[in-house]
Amino acid sequence: MEAGLNNLDRIGCELVAESVRAGHDVRVRVSGSSMLPTLWPGDELLVRAHGPAEPSRGELVLFVRDGRLCTHRLIGRLDGAGAAQLIMRGDTAIASDPPVAVSEILGTVASISRGGREVQISTSPAQKLISFGIRHSDFLRRAVLKIHSIRRRLWTD
Repeated sequence: MEAGLNNLDRIGCELVAESVRAGHDVRVRVSGSSMLPTLWPGDELLVRAHGPAEPSRGELVLFVRDGRLCTHRLIGRLDGAGAAQLIMRGDTAIASDPPVAVSEILGTVASISRGGREVQISTSPAQKLISFGIRHSDFLRRAVLKIHSIRRRLWTD
């Protein structure tokens, strides 16, 4: 069963990637917790193709990594001998992702929908503090995810 799900994930990823590359906006649902508290599992993202311009530092960027869609924050840029590479990191991740080529970028997050309402894309001091706490405490990560799952159930009841 696991192989079947991996194939479906890969096919879905390819469909989303091709749609964004063709210039279409897409909606994707967050499943991970590496971007807490900016993005929560179940959030819906509206992603716009980035076009010819390179995304700006601090933007939430959608790219493909290991056959899966990934949304992390752009934190820097490496200018080497070849094409420029971008450095991404999840808000609660300790380490940055391996560099991403500009050509691998699918798009940037234009909006976030949570529980049927749009929420602001921001990095307030409070969010940065929560990210730091979650990054360094597995207990805090589990606690906030448990509280979030209870809140989501209340939203849908």
